[in-house]
Amino acid sequence: MRISIIDGFRGFFLIFMMVVHANEFLKTTIGKLNHHYFGWVEDAQGFVFLSGLVVGLVYGGILIRKGQPAMEKAIWRRMKTIYLHQAGLILILAIAAMAATALGLKLGYLAPYANAPAAFTLASLGLVTGSAHMGILPMYILFLLFTPFVLSWLRLGYLPAIVTGSLCLWLFAQTGLSDTAVDNVESTLNDYGYRLHLGIFFNVAGWQLIFFAGLCTGYLRAAGELDLGWLHRPGVARAFAVAACAILLLGLYDRIVFDFWISHSYSDHVLDMTDRGNLSTIYAVAFFLDLFAIVWLLVAGPQSSLPGIALGARVMTTIFTWKPLVFLGQHSLHVFSAHILCVYALELYFLNAEPGRLAANIAILLSPLPLFAAAWGHARLQAAGGKPVAA
Repeated sequence: MRISIIDGFRGFFLIFMMVVHANEFLKTTIGKLNHHYFGWVEDAQGFVFLSGLVVGLVYGGILIRKGQPAMEKAIWRRMKTIYLHQAGLILILAIAAMAATALGLKLGYLAPYANAPAAFTLASLGLVTGSAHMGILPMYILFLLFTPFVLSWLRLGYLPAIVTGSLCLWLFAQTGLSDTAVDNVESTLNDYGYRLHLGIFFNVAGWQLIFFAGLCTGYLRAAGELDLGWLHRPGVARAFAVAACAILLLGLYDRIVFDFWISHSYSDHVLDMTDRGNLSTIYAVAFFLDLFAIVWLLVAGPQSSLPGIALGARVMTTIFTWKPLVFLGQHSLHVFSAHILCVYALELYFLNAEPGRLAANIAILLSPLPLFAAAWGHARLQAAGGKPVAA
């Protein structure tokens, strides 16, 4: 059985992923009115955590009910589906880059495909490089590759070992050693005439912390071992208050750094010490603070003795169980793929036609509509094939 509020959050993240990615080149004020600009937490973190949560729920449930072989078969099937989406997107963008080059258009995001057509396309298909905004799918494939082992260990009761290992991998990502290794490989390839940027914009060793935190939570839920009753204790409400204050302060600090409120040199110094791609400490801490606050609001918030908190919790539940958001989340893979194509098409159009500010504002407001069209189209295909809604 699907959990509507999980799909609702996924739908929410997909909409703002579309808005933020489009606004990178549209540069509208409207496009900045979202949570990306306040608090070091973006849609990618939430989306990755929920993907891990759903993987733990679905494939952990298969492991419990049907055993290891059935679980592994289902995961390999999902990996194949995700890879086909990734490969399809890559081939479409490669063809678009060739067509745009032939027409003499400015390329923007398509430039890597035109600069080294064969090498970049093959490297992208091999999941060792990627173009703008396309890192999540190859990262999922790599995470799913290790998921059977993690789920098996969870079934054996090795949760502490998994948590420890995940934290150690995240700490390794913070050393920068993997970045240095990649840079050395890039330099060697450049010496042989292959000017390729390697990497998928996410350090897998860092971001696995979020995915496998979600996966462990989902598995515990599937196994009936997840007890959230402790969230109702009075002391936890005080912890929520502390977390809420910390989230507010982090949001203000976000603006201090990115809007250069103190000085450019101070902001440059802070940004040199932080790396979203590696999931630096401030990004990881901010995410888990947000996660705790949201879960507390959903579970214990409606029973809060403070009317404002109780009302906020009920409003949050209403928003994230809103049917259009849930509908988007139920078709997240197809919606994510559609968002990639829309972002690239929009950028190519605005880069070459330069239609003006009014058109940019209209585009940012209408940008979620193609996502609903993609979800609707996939739902129709599933209905025609008599298939259940995809995970």
